[in-house]
Amino acid sequence: MWARGYEAVGVAELCAEAGAPRGSFYHWWPSKQALAAAMLQRSWQRVRTEVIVPSFTGPGTLAERIDRYAAVLERNMAEQQRTNGCVPGCRFGNFAAELANGDPVLRGEVALAFEEMCGLFATAIEEAIEAGEVPDDVDPRRAAEALCAHMEGLMILTKAHHDPSRIRRLATDARWLLRLQVDGPVETARPRQPRARQPRARRNGGRP
Repeated sequence: MWARGYEAVGVAELCAEAGAPRGSFYHWWPSKQALAAAMLQRSWQRVRTEVIVPSFTGPGTLAERIDRYAAVLERNMAEQQRTNGCVPGCRFGNFAAELANGDPVLRGEVALAFEEMCGLFATAIEEAIEAGEVPDDVDPRRAAEALCAHMEGLMILTKAHHDPSRIRRLATDARWLLRLQVDGPVETARPRQPRARQPRARRNGGRP
C-alpha cells in the first residue's frame, strides 16, 4: 500500500504477501480499511519514536536537528530503493493524496499523524526561539506546518525523480524557511518599516 497505493492492493495480494490463507484475513480484520487504519497508526508510532523524536530531541541546534532528520529520511528512502526498487515517499502523504476526499476514516488517521508531527516540530521550534536561534516573531505552529508542508513537497520530488537525495534539501531549505541563525543568537525582531511606494508608469508612453 505504501509503494503502490491503497486501491491498487487487494486482500488476496495482502494475504499472499503475508503467507496466510485469504479466509483468515476476515478473522483478524473486518475490512481492508480497518487493516489500513491500524497500519497507519502503527506506522506513525514507529516514525514518531524511531525517527522524529530522536532527531528533534537530541543535542544540538535546530539546524543540526533538521540535518539529522533529513539524513534519516534520505537513508530510509535509499533503503527502500535498494530493497524494493522504488522510492515510495511519505506513506501519510500518499494516503492523503489518494483517499482524503473519499475515505473519512483513513483521512482522520492521516490528519492525526500530521497533527502530532507538526506538534513535535513546533516544540523544537519553540526551544529554538528560546535559544535565540529563530527570531521571536516566528509563530511556532505556523512554522511547523510550513516545515511539514515543505517536507511533503520534497517527498513528492523524491518519487518523481526516483532520487532519495532530493529530500536532503530539507536541511538547507529549513534555514531560510525558519530564518535560522547558524552563527549565533538572533536579535529581537524589530517592526518592519513600510517601503515608500514608487509611482507607477502609465502604459502607452504615459498617454491617457
